[in-house]
Formats: sequence, structure tokens, C-alpha cells
Amino acid sequence: MVILILSIITCVTAILTAVLVVFKRYQRLTNTVFFISMFSTSAVIFGDSVSIYMPDLLVFWKRSVLINESIMVTSWLLFTLSFAREDSWNSVNNISKIMMFLSPLLMIFSVVIPMERVFYSPEFASEKILFLDNAGYIFNFLLLLYSVISIMNMEATLKSSSEIARWQIKYVLIGSGGIIAVNIFYYSYALLYRSINMNLLPVRAGVVLISVLLIGFAIFKHKAMNVKVTVSRKVVYKSISLIIVGAYLLGLGILSEGMRYLGPEVGRNITTFLGFVGAILVLTIILSERLRRKAIVLINKNFYSQKYDYREQWLQFTQQISLKHTFDELLKAIAGAFKEAIGSRGVSVWLKEKDNGKYQCVEVLGAEIVTTSPNKELVEFLQNRKWVLNVSDDNCRAIVLSSYEFIEKTRASLIVPFLHMDRLVGFIILREALAKDEYNFEDYDLLKTLARQAALSIMNAKLSEELIEAKEMEAMGRLSSFIIHDLKNAASMLSLLAQNAEEHIDNPDFQRDAIRSVSNTSEKIKGIIGKLKNLPVKRSLDFENCDLGLCVKTAISELNLNGNSRLSYTESEHVKAKMDKNEIIKVIVNLIINAFDAAGRESEVKVSVGEEDGVAFIKVSDKGCGMSAEFIEKCLFKPFQTTKKKGLGIGLYQCKTIIEAHSGRIRVFSQEGKGTDFIVNLPLTK
Repeated sequence: MVILILSIITCVTAILTAVLVVFKRYQRLTNTVFFISMFSTSAVIFGDSVSIYMPDLLVFWKRSVLINESIMVTSWLLFTLSFAREDSWNSVNNISKIMMFLSPLLMIFSVVIPMERVFYSPEFASEKILFLDNAGYIFNFLLLLYSVISIMNMEATLKSSSEIARWQIKYVLIGSGGIIAVNIFYYSYALLYRSINMNLLPVRAGVVLISVLLIGFAIFKHKAMNVKVTVSRKVVYKSISLIIVGAYLLGLGILSEGMRYLGPEVGRNITTFLGFVGAILVLTIILSERLRRKAIVLINKNFYSQKYDYREQWLQFTQQISLKHTFDELLKAIAGAFKEAIGSRGVSVWLKEKDNGKYQCVEVLGAEIVTTSPNKELVEFLQNRKWVLNVSDDNCRAIVLSSYEFIEKTRASLIVPFLHMDRLVGFIILREALAKDEYNFEDYDLLKTLARQAALSIMNAKLSEELIEAKEMEAMGRLSSFIIHDLKNAASMLSLLAQNAEEHIDNPDFQRDAIRSVSNTSEKIKGIIGKLKNLPVKRSLDFENCDLGLCVKTAISELNLNGNSRLSYTESEHVKAKMDKNEIIKVIVNLIINAFDAAGRESEVKVSVGEEDGVAFIKVSDKGCGMSAEFIEKCLFKPFQTTKKKGLGIGLYQCKTIIEAHSGRIRVFSQEGKGTDFIVNLPLTK
């Protein structure tokens, strides 16, 4: 009865956790697969428990267990492939893909295979042992294979995670790893003894219960389902899990031979004990950064002529820092790369301030921010010697003593200078190594090489930020120039009004038009002043279907040129275009003012509107001084380039910018001494 109660508690806990997870809005695939994994695992444990107390229904319950086991190993494999992975399918290795494609066959096999070919149990009621037939042996082998591949995928996810992500997903991986590990033990035991010992069910249920509690803690405490990890294929292929599981199975084989002398009961107990001790050791090794670093140091010392694969280190470091978009991301990547390369407990990055020349801590990883600045002697040592300062090196004892307070606060073990063109732009402080290994020239060479690359990347990032600021100032200046040019056009309108007033001041119609023009110009100036208050705000175009001829007439009216004998206007046909009316009027006003400036006081200016080759056009012609072909090719439409003595060289550049924003174009035909034609083309309204 104790077994049944424990199994029920385990099943209820697992199902509740699964239900709560599946209704949370995280990743749909991962949540669904997690629910199926938990539900099928619970069904397996419950089915085995009931079969012990109902031996008459053994075949029925074992059939349900077989079906749920096939679902369980498949769903756990899919969970380990999707959990915390940013691009889950592209990071899947070929073996896992093949196993996923074959999983329907495994499920079909569990449904159609006759139970008498799976197991036989002459004295199940008393011994609680099922002896495997050939089909049962093959089925358990496949279950073991799925479980081993799942544990390999878990290790790949863990090894590819960052330090923060690893902390968030650690308990989920331990919990799910515990369930998969007990499955590996259970199925390997069945293969070893060619039998299923149902007396091991309390062990299996207990391990699953603890694992479910760990998973629930991680999911609801650390939001583990939100974590995203990009898994490298290289990590997947370099899995140590396969080696450990292989060694574990080999040990079981050796143990089975020794059982001849120890007896079966002693062998079973030792196997059970060693199995779970081994599982705990595997998880400890996988999750312990210190043991991992010690293993790397041991292997590098005893199996390779060089401590580091410099090519691999260089490529890895370059890849880590090359994909960062912001300066803060770059600093974090540099800190993480140095920490990983040397196996340090923590790092801090220090850079020279532009304003006061002091060195400030700008990024930390596994350490605390220190506000104390380094003393002058330490800075000069790093600048002049260009050494990697090892606080334990006798040759550095003098500088260590003089900078003792700073070194003590930062808990520095190594200080690596960032040199750019022989200038100290910063340095990185590394705390003691996890493996507590003595540093040698290979460590120093690696750190100096990485430091040069880091310094270059930092300087490039700073120059990029300065360039962006310069571009922003340039854009600000350009917009200011546009606004100044608009003010100049407003002044030109008033100037034309004053010139016409000399001839038509006594005409009442002219007086009314003049007052209206002055009022319009006043409103325009107020609008320009409003723009000056909001220079950083990018204004979007307000498109609408407008009559192009009406826009030209409005521009002529704003210039108070209605009835002026020097201006002729023709409209060959009625055309409409999709445009920002105010911006297009601004272009027309600018072209007409330029034409009058170029033509002089007596020459005529012609404006025409129509349709040609499927596009609308506005043509402004004058008989003025014209422009040379060289000026049109090299200077026209460029800011601050003009032929007028009092011009700013902004108007045509602004016109071109506005027209191109309307998906149109502006063309010019000019001859020196004969005049100029400006043609604006705009798309017609469909």
C-alpha cells in the first residue's frame, strides 16, 4: 500500500505541475510537450503500481504502461530539444531528428506487439519480477536509446547557456535530468538482468517526485520557460554525456560478472546504489564550473603540447564580440569572453574617461563594482611595461604593494592592459581562477592577444558612437538650414510684395491681396518658429489626393503674383496626384522665386502643369542667366552650393528631398545665357 500511496502522490504532483505550466503563456510547444511528458510519466508509474496490487489485470496495465513509455521517451526527447532553445529545430542534430521521425513506429510497436512476446511472469504475485522476451528486450533497448539521446540534448542546452540563463534553468535541467536518469537506470537494469524488477518502483517514484518539485520550483520561481539559449552544433557533437553513460553501462556489465561471486541480491543492491551515486556525480560534474575548469586544465597539461588552441580561442572571442550592436553589449561580451577563456571567478572592465582622464569601472561579471580609481603608479606600470600584471609574481611585488588598496578592493589576480597605438585605453581585472592553476607564458600570450582585439573593438565602438553623434548634429544643422531657407522664402515673398506695391498700391484689389499675403506670410513664420522648438522630432508627410493645378495657383497667390504680367500660367489638363499639399506648394514657391531671381526684373517666368508619359509634371521656365553643365553635374541639388550672391544653396536640395519622398523626381535643363527649365514629375493618382 505504501508503494501505491507514494505513486499517487507523485502522479498528482506531476500532473498539477504540468497543468499549471501548460496554461501559462510561455512557449506553446515546450509547454505542451512538458505536459505530455509529465502526464505519460505519471501514467507509467501509476500503471506499474496498480499492476502490483492487481496481478490478475497485469496484461492490461502493462499494455498501458508500454504505450505510455513510448510516449514518455518521445515527449522527453522533444522537450529537451525545445526547452530554452531560441531556434530549436535548426539546433537539432541528425540523430535526434531520426529518432523523432521513428517515434511513431515505436508507439505502434507498443500497441500491436503481443504481450506474451514482451514478458512472462510465472510467479509475479510473489516475486514482482517480469522476465523479458526478445520483443521486450528490444523495446527496452529503444527506450534506453531515447533516454540517452535526451540526456545528451540537455547537456547541450546547459553548455550553451550563459551564466544568468544557466542559473535560471538549472533546476529544470536537474529535475528533468533526474527523471531521464532514473529511466536510464531502470531500462539498463532490465537489459542487464533481462527482467523488470517491480520492487524498484518506490525508488523510481521517489526520484520522479523530487525531480518534479525541483522543476516546479524553477518554473514558478525563476520563470525558466522564458529563457532562450542558442545551441551550437559543435556543443551537441562534443557531448560528454554519451561517454559517461557508456562508462556507466560498461561498469554495470563488469558488475554483472562479479555477481557470480557476490550473489544476485548483493549485486542488485550495489547496482542500485552505484546507479544513483553515478547520476548525482554526473549532475555535479555538469553543473560545477570549477570541476569543469580543472578537467580542462588537466587535459591540456597532460594530453596537448600547448595549453590553448589559439586559433579556436581567437575565433570564439571574435565571434562573441563581433555580433554586438551597442557599446554595453560589447563590454559584457568582452568581460564574458575573458572570464571563460581563463576560467576566472569574476572580471571587471575599466576604461579611461574622456573628460577627466581617470579610469572607471564600466562593466562587471561575477564581481562587485568598485568606485576607487587606480593610482598613478599602477597606470604608469601598465602603460610603460605593457605587461599582464600577476599579483602573485615576485617581479610585480613593488607595484602590488604600492597599489595594495586598489588590488585588495577589486580582488585582482591578473590585470590585463588594453593598449591601442601604445596608449592605455583601459584594462581588465580578473579574479582568481576556478581551477587555481599557476599562470605561465601561454596564459599571458592569450590574454595579451585577446586584449589587443578587445581594445581595437572598444575604440571602434567609441568612434562609431562619435560618428553617430556627428551625423545627428549634421542632420540637425541640415534641418536648421531648411528652416532658415523657409524664412528666406518668406522674406522673398514680402520683397516681391513691396516691389509690386510701387506700381499697384492704389488698386483696392491689390491692397486686399497684399493684406492676405502678409497675413499668410506671418502664419508661415509662426509655423517655422514652431519647428525650431521641435527640431529633434521627425515629421512625416501627410499624403492626400490633391489637384496639382490648384497647388500651383495657391503658390502663385501666396507670392501675390496674380495678374502679374511677368508670370504666365498654363494648365494643359486637369491632373491629380497623391502628395503632401503643403510640401509641394513649398517646392513650387521655391522654384518660382529662384526663376524670378535668375530672370531679373524684366524677364518672363512661365509655369505649366499637365500629364506626360503617365506622370504629372510641373514646369517652371525662365530666360535668365542659366547654369553651366559642370555646375549642374557637380553642384546642383547639393547643400550650400549656389550661383546666387545672397543664396544659401539649400532650396533646391530641399526641393529634391521633398520630391524624392513623394516617389517623384526633379529634372533640370539649362544653358548659360539662355535660361533654365525645372520639371517636377509626380505619380498620378490611380
